[in-house]
Amino acid sequence: MEDNRKRFAAEDLRALIAALLHYFEVAQKDAHTAAEVLIDADLKGIESHGIAHLPWHRGYIPGLREGLINARASIKVLRESPTTAALDGDGGLGVVIAKEAMERCLDKAQTSGIGMVTVTNGRHFGAAGYFAEMAAKKGLIGMAMCNVPPVGVAAGSKTRAYGTNPIAFAAPMGMGKLFSLDMATTAVAGGKLEIAQRQGENIPIGWAVDSEGKPSSDPEILKKGGGLLPLGSNLETSAYKGFGLGLMVDVLSGILSGAGFGLVLPRRDLVMGQWFSAWQIEAFIDTREFENQLNDLAQQIRQIEPLENINSVIMPGDKEEQSRQDRLIDGIPLDQETIEQLEDLAQETGISMPIAMNMN
Repeated sequence: MEDNRKRFAAEDLRALIAALLHYFEVAQKDAHTAAEVLIDADLKGIESHGIAHLPWHRGYIPGLREGLINARASIKVLRESPTTAALDGDGGLGVVIAKEAMERCLDKAQTSGIGMVTVTNGRHFGAAGYFAEMAAKKGLIGMAMCNVPPVGVAAGSKTRAYGTNPIAFAAPMGMGKLFSLDMATTAVAGGKLEIAQRQGENIPIGWAVDSEGKPSSDPEILKKGGGLLPLGSNLETSAYKGFGLGLMVDVLSGILSGAGFGLVLPRRDLVMGQWFSAWQIEAFIDTREFENQLNDLAQQIRQIEPLENINSVIMPGDKEEQSRQDRLIDGIPLDQETIEQLEDLAQETGISMPIAMNMN
């Protein structure tokens, strides 16, 4: 399907985000960090976690306005060992606190072979894959997770019991290539419904149910008391597996961090827990051998014959990397609603709105 949306240069949007956040009293360094994480998602085609969240999601500018986000947060170390740390994020921008937490994790892994860090009092941290990839880009294996208030129904029920609770895993393949998996443990990330709303489209059956547990194609169903289905959609197609994975994230990100599991997280305050881990490949196998085998795996997977209506079988991260290459050249497409929201912010703050690359 042809995409006729206006496109903007990644660097222009990155600068816009940083300038807007700095206007709302976020330190320049932190504003640039946040901009990098959000635009990384848009470059990958993960539009559910990119710049579109900036003007309306309470994890960003609305939260800064309301005092739900601490613009000048200072991380507190609650417990620490050579390989672990438990941090309090001080209610800061989730994308900023998460990056610092993963950096601490990487330092421990590079020194001691493995690092594991939890964060309590965290906020929305964008696309989890960014943080797992921080490890892979340094030749380590990385994981990142976070838990959020319930939006997904328990398997076999109509009751919300856990959040989208994403899991991200990344590993180096050599030559700058990465294996990168970033997935919600619900059938789909909640942001996918936001995209459908902006574009005036229905959602596929199998993503969500209404308040009575009946399948729904309404992209606004969450606002009407419905919920997302677990990964697997229903019991007959193994929804209990997605539900179980979501609860695992609740345990590691929520209970272990001290933030609390999804059912007790205060929804209005956006509080959530985060969990990060990284480890050295050399502690187990020669890094070059690991990368070579991972490359062999990728090549064999890509050579598998696809179904008739599928172009090719791909590895986790392939689609996102192709999107990155395309959007670095052609620009990041934005929905008209997002453009108008950003223009309103630009007018309010006196910050210039970038000009679209494909303006006629």
